Amino acid sequence: MALLEAGSGALLAGYCHYLPFQPGSDGGLLPDPSLDDAGLGRSVLLAFAAGLSACDRVLVHSDTAASWVWAAVTGAGVDLTGRMRVVPPPCDCCRIVRDPASSGATALVGDRPGAAPIGVCHHRLYARYGTARFVDLARELTVSGTVRVRVMDLFGQRRAGRTGPDDSPERMRKALAALPHVQVVSDRGDRVRYRQLLAGSRFGIAPFRPACPWSMSVVDCQGMGLPVIAPRMGWFAEHIDPALCFTTAAEAVALAVRSRAMTPSMPNTPAARTRPPPVSPRRPSPPRCSPSRRRPTGLAVRHRYRVL
Repeated sequence: MALLEAGSGALLAGYCHYLPFQPGSDGGLLPDPSLDDAGLGRSVLLAFAAGLSACDRVLVHSDTAASWVWAAVTGAGVDLTGRMRVVPPPCDCCRIVRDPASSGATALVGDRPGAAPIGVCHHRLYARYGTARFVDLARELTVSGTVRVRVMDLFGQRRAGRTGPDDSPERMRKALAALPHVQVVSDRGDRVRYRQLLAGSRFGIAPFRPACPWSMSVVDCQGMGLPVIAPRMGWFAEHIDPALCFTTAAEAVALAVRSRAMTPSMPNTPAARTRPPPVSPRRPSPPRCSPSRRRPTGLAVRHRYRVL
């Protein structure tokens, strides 16, 4: 309204950072549990669509997110033809990146000769993010002692006002800490320590969050030269190499055990890593709820892993 009153011709852009819905098992879209208190999810979705209808440009994280947003707002009567752009968030290319000089090394910093490889999980532990499935996976990964799991605690001690509505992060953290060969750690907000914790791991583990349109922690792992194993769902199926995606716990365990044989490479030059990701000029796929299977574009960090 202020732009109209001022007679400005500036374009109005909106960035869909947190999507108020998630894909359902039937292929439809369901309200995100965190935004559906007292059944308000439908109202939040309508407000989301109304906001996008006023935008000249709608920016989303990935092709998968474009497909979901397109389906959601089309159902509300909003047409985004020609207005949607895929603009992945930038990575931290200054601090959270592996030294290209070590790209040919067979072991990463923190690996002890003969030690079980460490898989790092750096995600919020909300139950709605599929963390119960991750707890089960961590148990399967570590039961034999051939793999260790490092869980980053992003919350620490939260006040009662935060734990009251949802104490699942505390419950999940306690369940993980009780497992053998699982360590729960914190970077204490220190980016140097965060980098060291990633560098001391051998592979990353993506979350079981169906509605994840993009994961900064996944990209951070890749920036540090770590292969990331991921459930075959949502954006992970778009971004992660199919050879590193799993459907069952047995497949995930096999990938984790093979992690020492995954040799990372750093094909992108330092200059390429500092360039911002380009805006994708492509129109997103037609309205549908299933994730896009096209390879992503404009990603700031891309790696290839050779599985021996």
